[in-house]
Amino acid sequence: MSDPNNIFGKKVERTTAALLQQLEAGLSEGFLSAEAEGAPNIRNIFGRKPCSRNGTDLSFLAGMASGGLRTAAFLSGSQLGANYNQLAALARQNLAVLVHHAPYPKDGKGRASGYGNLFDIGHTGCFQLLAANLQELVDMTIMGHKIAELALLPGICGMDDAYSLQEASVPEATTLRHFLGEPDEQITCPTPAQRLIFGKSRRRIPQWYSLDTPAMNDARKGQTGLNLEGAARERYFYHHLPAIIQQVMEQYSNVSGRPYSAIKKAGAERADYLLLVQGADFETAVAAALQAKAKVGVLSLSQLRPFPQEELAKWMASKKGISVLEEADSPNMGDSAVFKEVKAAARGLGKKAPALYSGSYAGPLSPSAASAAIDNMQRGGAQRERFWAGFDFTRSATGFPQHEVMLQSISREYPDIEKETLGIHSGETKEQGAKLHSLPFAIRRYQDQGPPYSRLSRFYHNTACFYQQGIKAELVADPFQALSLVPAATANFASPAEGAAQLPVFTPQNCTGCGACIAYCPHSALPGVAISVQSLIRAGMKIATGQGTPIPQLMGIERKLVKVAEDLIRKSDRDIKRVEDFLPEAFQLMAAQSQMEGEKLERAQEGLAILSTIIGRFPIAVTEPFFHQKQRQEKGVAQLFSITIDPNACTGCGLCTSVCQDGALLMAEPDPGLFQQMENNMNLWEQLPDTPSETINQLIREPGYDSFAATLLSRHFYLSLSGGATSEAGAPAKALVHWLTALLESVMQPKVEKQAKELEQQIEELAKNIHQHLSNALPKRDFQFSDTDSVSFGQDKLPLEEVIRQLDAEPQSQIVDAAALRRKANLLNDLKALLWAVREGPAGGGRARYGLLLAENEAMPWADDYPFNAFTSPVVWHWDGSAPERLLGLLNGQARHVLDAVRLLRRSTLEAKNKYRPELHDQEVGTLDWADLTEAEKELLPPALLLGDARLFSGQSHRVLAELLASGLPVKAIILDDAAVPAGGSAVACLAAAQTAWASAVTLQHTFLLKGNLAENPAGFEPLRDGLNRLEPALFHLLAPRPGQHTDEKAFWPKLSRLALQTRAFPSLYFDPDGQADYLASAINMEENPEPEADWVSTVLSYQEGETKKEQPYVLTYADWLFSLKAWQAYFQPFEPESGSPLSVFCRVPVAG
Repeated sequence: MSDPNNIFGKKVERTTAALLQQLEAGLSEGFLSAEAEGAPNIRNIFGRKPCSRNGTDLSFLAGMASGGLRTAAFLSGSQLGANYNQLAALARQNLAVLVHHAPYPKDGKGRASGYGNLFDIGHTGCFQLLAANLQELVDMTIMGHKIAELALLPGICGMDDAYSLQEASVPEATTLRHFLGEPDEQITCPTPAQRLIFGKSRRRIPQWYSLDTPAMNDARKGQTGLNLEGAARERYFYHHLPAIIQQVMEQYSNVSGRPYSAIKKAGAERADYLLLVQGADFETAVAAALQAKAKVGVLSLSQLRPFPQEELAKWMASKKGISVLEEADSPNMGDSAVFKEVKAAARGLGKKAPALYSGSYAGPLSPSAASAAIDNMQRGGAQRERFWAGFDFTRSATGFPQHEVMLQSISREYPDIEKETLGIHSGETKEQGAKLHSLPFAIRRYQDQGPPYSRLSRFYHNTACFYQQGIKAELVADPFQALSLVPAATANFASPAEGAAQLPVFTPQNCTGCGACIAYCPHSALPGVAISVQSLIRAGMKIATGQGTPIPQLMGIERKLVKVAEDLIRKSDRDIKRVEDFLPEAFQLMAAQSQMEGEKLERAQEGLAILSTIIGRFPIAVTEPFFHQKQRQEKGVAQLFSITIDPNACTGCGLCTSVCQDGALLMAEPDPGLFQQMENNMNLWEQLPDTPSETINQLIREPGYDSFAATLLSRHFYLSLSGGATSEAGAPAKALVHWLTALLESVMQPKVEKQAKELEQQIEELAKNIHQHLSNALPKRDFQFSDTDSVSFGQDKLPLEEVIRQLDAEPQSQIVDAAALRRKANLLNDLKALLWAVREGPAGGGRARYGLLLAENEAMPWADDYPFNAFTSPVVWHWDGSAPERLLGLLNGQARHVLDAVRLLRRSTLEAKNKYRPELHDQEVGTLDWADLTEAEKELLPPALLLGDARLFSGQSHRVLAELLASGLPVKAIILDDAAVPAGGSAVACLAAAQTAWASAVTLQHTFLLKGNLAENPAGFEPLRDGLNRLEPALFHLLAPRPGQHTDEKAFWPKLSRLALQTRAFPSLYFDPDGQADYLASAINMEENPEPEADWVSTVLSYQEGETKKEQPYVLTYADWLFSLKAWQAYFQPFEPESGSPLSVFCRVPVAG
C-alpha cells in the first residue's frame, strides 16, 4: 500500500477499495479488510502507525476500539452478515467502529443483495449511511467516524461499486486533524446521558478496556436486565443520534463546501382495535383482549421476512387502532423493522388506515402490559404513538435514598421522560426501603473515584442491591442500563450465604493448617491468616485506639505478655480454640512473674479487658507448620493460624468440608448468631496485618505444603478473584482461575512496585533539573526587583506555569529557556499523572496488573452471572468470532498506550540531563515502535489472559491462537479442558484436533507451554509461576473436570483429575523454550506423569467379596477415563475373561497385515 499522506489535499482516481484503505490508513489506527496490505513504515495524519490486518472478523477491531483507538473495516457481500453478532457486540459495547460495505462480485450477487445485507443487519444497532459515489464515500467516511465517536455507536457506510475507477477530492490533512481530532482528546459530552455516565467530559473515544478503571464489558444479562438495557440504549443513545448526524453533516458541509405472510389471529374480524404480538405472547394478549371493554382482536406474526404486508393490511382496514408490541431487548433507532413494515402496510389503506402505535415491554408480555396498551389506543386514553410498558425510565419516589439521587438526575435532564411509559396495575407491591446490607471489605477497599459508570457504589445502589435482595421492581431503564459493563468485584454483592441451607463452621482444635480448604474454595470465601502472637496483640491495641479506647497500660508489658503466651501455648495440653483460651491465663502468669499489684495491676487488667473484647473471640489454631515447627526453628517467630468464613461470598456448597481430612470445617444450619459471628470474624480479619511474605515464601519451598494455599494466605493475592456465585457449576474451573490470578498478582505486584519506584526516581531527577534551571535563571548578586518586575509578581503564590509565562514575557527571559522549562514542567506533570495511575488510580489500588478476555462461558458459568463480576481486573467477554483475534487487537491497543508511557520516560531521561533536543529527539521518540523497546520497557505492558476451553484449538481460533502466541506480546492463553470427548466415532477427530494443536504449539520456540493437572500436584506450581512470570507468551492447557459429566457427580474434582492423569487422558507436559541445548529433547519435560516410561499405569483395586476384602492388580487405560463419563456408558459391557482380554493387553497385540 502506498503512503496514505499522498492523497490528502488532492483529487485522486482510485477504485473504492483502494482509496478506502489509503484513506483509513491516514485517519485510523486499525483497519481490517480481506484485501488489506501491510504498511510497515507509514504514519497517519496524527503521527500514529496504523495497524492494517488482513481478514474479515471484526473481533480484531473490537479489541483495538475497546482500547480507545479509531478503527475501520471494509467488508463485502455476505461478510457483513457473517459478522452479525460482532456488529451487535460493537453496538452493545458502545465501540465507535466504522464498517464500510459493498457488494462483492465473487459472491455472484448484484447490488440488491448488498442492500439486502444492510437490511438484514438492521437490528444490530449500527447507524447506516449510503454513498452514491466515491466522493460521497470519502465524505461519509470522515463524517461517519465523527458521528460514531460522538454518539458512541458503530456505523456502517454502504456503497455501490467497490471496483470501478472514480474520482474524488480528499480534504487537507490539517483540515481533517481539526475536524476529527485525536482519539485521546477530552471532549465535552454531547448528550445528557453521556454526562451522567462519564461526567462533564470524556475521552473522544472511550477506553472501555482500561487498566485504570477495570470493568467487565459485554456481560450477559437476564431477561429483565436485557429489557432495561434495550430500552435505555434506545432512549439515551439512539434518541440523540439524528441530532448528532445533522450536527456533523452541517459542520462538514461548512468545511468541505459540498453540500411480507402468515398471521395468527383471535377476535380480529369484529374488533375495533388490534394488538400485534409475536410468539408465545399471543395467548397473554388474547386473555387481555377478552377482558377489555372494547372490541379488541389479536394478531401474531409467524413470518417476518418477507413481511406479510398485504395480509396484514386486510386485517387492519377500517380498524380504529393497532398496537405493535415487542420486547424491549432489541433497541431501535426510531421505528423497529416490524413497525416500519406495519406503517408501509397501512400506507396503502388511505382513509381506512388505523392509528398506529408502537410499544415495548419487559418480557414476557404481562396481562397488565397488554391491557395498558389496549387502554392507550382507546378514546380517553393517552394515545401515545410510542410507549413503554412494564418498566420505568424514572419514577417520582423510592425508598432507597442513593437510588433516588440518580432518579432525580434523570428527571432533571429528561423532564418529561416519566410520561413515556404507560402506568400499569399488576397488583404487585414494590418493596420499598428494604434493608441495605453493609458493604464487604473487598468492596470497601476501593476509593471509587473513577467515571460514574465504573463506580461500585453507584452500581450497588442502582442495580446490584436490587438483584441481591430480590426486588427487581425497583430497577429502571437508566442510562447505565444501556451499557453492557459491570464494575470490578461486584460478585461481593451477591451474599449467597443468606439462602444457604448449611454453612461451614471453623473448628480450630482440629485444624492442621494445611490450607487445602483455602485453596479449593471456589468462591474465595475462606480467607486465612498466619499471625504471630505479638502481631495479633499489637493489632488489637491499634484497633482499640481507632475505636477511641487506647490501652497504653499494656505498652510496657506487651513483650513479656507475648513471651509468656507463647510458652503457655507450647506447653498447653488442652485445646485452644480462641484467643480468649490463652490470653487471660497468660496475663495472670505474666503478672505473677512480674509481681504486678495495686493500681498498676488494675489498670493493666482494664486494658486486657478492652483487648479481649476486640480479639478474644477470634478463632485460632495452634498447628505444626505455623507454630511448633517455627518455635523449634527460632523463638519469637511462631504463628497462630486462622480461617474466616466470608458471609458475603460463602454459598454453603460444602466443598471445603469435603477437602478437609481433619474435620476442621463442619457444616451447620445458619442462625442469626452464626451470621453475627462470621461478620465479627471477617471484620477483625480485615484489620489484622497480612500474612508475612517470609512465611509464604517459606511455605512455598516446603515440599509437603500446597504452594497455591501458601500464595492465597496473602489477602493481596487472595482477593484477585472474589465473591460467591449463584451457581456451583464450573467450580473446579473457578478454583483454577483463582490460583492463576492470585499467582499472577504475586508475580506482577513486585514488578509494578519496581516500575513505580523507577518513576519516582525519574520524577525526582527531573524536578531537580527544573529547580536547578530556575535557580540558574536568578541573578547571582543582585536580587532586587524593579517596581515593574514586582507588579507582575503581585500575587503571594504563583503556580510554576505562571512563573514560566511571566519570566518568558520579561526582559530577563534572555537568561532562561522558557520553552524548555515549560516543556519540562509539562513532562513532570505527565510523569506524576502516570505514577498516580500506577500507584493509586481512580479505584485507589493502582493500575490493574493484568487483563482478561473470556472466550466461552461453558467452562465458566460463574463468570457469566450478571450483575456479579468476580474479577478485579478489566474483563471482556467474547461470544462470537475469534477470541484470539480479539485479544490480539486488545494487546495492540494496550501496546500503543505503553509506547506513549515509554516516550515519556525516555524524554524524561534526556531532559533530566539537559540532553533533549526537540529537532532531533521529537522524531526519534515519537516514532518508537514495539520492536524498539528494551525488555524492561516491554514489561510495562501488563499480561493479558485468554480464558477459554478446548474450542480454542479448533477452526479459525486455532490459527489465530498460534499467531497470538508467536507475537511476542505478553499473552497467557489458558485453556480449561474437561477432557471429555463426544461419545462415538467423533471422539477420534476431537482428540486428533487437540494433538495437532499441541504439535503446532511446540514449534513456537519462544512460547512456554504447560499441560497438566494442578490439583494435588505440587510439581505444577513452579512451571506455572515460571510461565506467568515471563515476558514471552505462554500456553497453559489445564484440566478442569466437570463432575456433572461423570457417573459419580458428587466426586471431589481432584479425584477426577487424578484419574485423568493416571489413565493418560490428560498427561502432564511442559515445554521450556529456555532449556534448549538440543531443542526438543531438553525443552520438553514429561516426568510428572506416573510411570512415565510405561505405556499404562499399574495399580491395585481393592474390593470386597462377601465379608472378605480382596485386592486385584489392574492396569489403568484411557478406557477407564471414558468409563467414568456418562456419555460413554452405552459403549461398555461387563468383562468376560473367557471371550476377551484386558485392554492393556489388547493394545500390545500387533496389528495384522
